[in-house]
Amino acid sequence: MVRTALAAVAALLLLYGCAGTPPVSELRAGVRNATFIQYGTEPLNYTFGVVDTGSFWAQYGGGVSGNLGGSVLAESAAASGRSDAAQKAPAAAEVMKKLYANHPMVNEVSRSVMPQLARLWGVPYAPRDLRIMQPGVPFEDAQHNLIAGSPTTDLVLVFAFDALTLTEKFSVGGAFAAGFTLGTNTKKVAAQTTVTMRAYKRDPASGQYKKIWTALCQGPATSSKIEYPFPEVIESRDKARQLWDAAVPVTIESCSKTLAYMEKS
Repeated sequence: MVRTALAAVAALLLLYGCAGTPPVSELRAGVRNATFIQYGTEPLNYTFGVVDTGSFWAQYGGGVSGNLGGSVLAESAAASGRSDAAQKAPAAAEVMKKLYANHPMVNEVSRSVMPQLARLWGVPYAPRDLRIMQPGVPFEDAQHNLIAGSPTTDLVLVFAFDALTLTEKFSVGGAFAAGFTLGTNTKKVAAQTTVTMRAYKRDPASGQYKKIWTALCQGPATSSKIEYPFPEVIESRDKARQLWDAAVPVTIESCSKTLAYMEKS
């Protein structure tokens, strides 16, 4: 029931976000071909969501396994446990990046989503057409004109894996446990993902590529088939990998539903 409710909320947000944008069937008028860009080969941001009440960092941060980076990582985690949330963020990102360990998640999701994105825009696509652009390269200016890639096509379609978040997998049982323990219970966590797809269309007069369309899809932690207690994940690359593996089909399904909805509208 909770999962259904969350899915309904996500659908409403999608509808709200698309309300002020013309349908793709109108935006793609005059488009014959496209350049396809994947922005990076790993998540652009790593974050912790609801994992515990800070007790893990405060009590166990200094004991983080050397397998996750040794004393430097352990010291940063321990220090962040004695700091506020803003100071915890860099350490959390560092831990997450080491747990990610070059997982192929981004490439796997992109491999599935790009052909669907091309179909939505009515342009031909082959895997060899995909360009990988590494983060850090200036991508668009303040007017949302594309300034990267030097394209020559009518359209540029961009796939970006914005965030990978380790967060509590909400359940009714977990909510009761949190109530009884005032939120200090050990959280079972799963992966949550966020992907953004963008379209830039060439203006024949100026030659500039203006951003005309953005779509967001999220693979919610509640849909993951795998979950582990947070302290166990933070100490085990293998358990983290299982969470990342489980997030791949969830993310693909979410993006596929988003694109299918837009194809019908």
